[in-house]
Amino acid sequence: MSASGPVSESQRLALMHRLCEMLGVEEGRTLMESLPAVHWHDLATKDDVLLLKGDVLLLKDDVSLLKDDVSLLKDDVSLLKDAVLLLKDAIDANKTAIEANKAAIEANRTAIEANRTAIEANRAAIEASEHLLRTEMSAEFKMLRAEHKELQGAMALQLAKQTRTIVFTMLAFAMPTWGSILALGLM
Repeated sequence: MSASGPVSESQRLALMHRLCEMLGVEEGRTLMESLPAVHWHDLATKDDVLLLKGDVLLLKDDVSLLKDDVSLLKDDVSLLKDAVLLLKDAIDANKTAIEANKAAIEANRTAIEANRTAIEANRAAIEASEHLLRTEMSAEFKMLRAEHKELQGAMALQLAKQTRTIVFTMLAFAMPTWGSILALGLM
């Protein structure tokens, strides 16, 4: 066996054959199976086991703390899951509200367009009525002017007739009076 490195498998096999020759097959195998396949200085001592036992106790405490942390994290995940579900419900409600608003906006748009069309139709009807009214008023004013001129002419004719009648009547009264005055004055 070499002291500088680990024993190879061929060296262990050779040792087992030799032990089987000297002790017998069963005893040789038992002895070889009880020998570790590592160097003696690699084997753990009681002190190593005690240190590991302390480390294991610390690890158990750490594992217990980690279990508590995992339990808290599970609670947090559960709360987050509930929050996500609430947010999903809120998002779904917002989507529904948005769709309703879109429908209302589209209905308003349609109503506005209908109102715009009605306003345009009313404007056209008003303009047509205004044009008809102007045409009728223009015709009425022309008729009134014609009637006014006709009335003026009739009044002027009546005034002229009355003036003539008054002048002739006055002359009829004045002539005898002037004749009497003249006759008296000549006398």
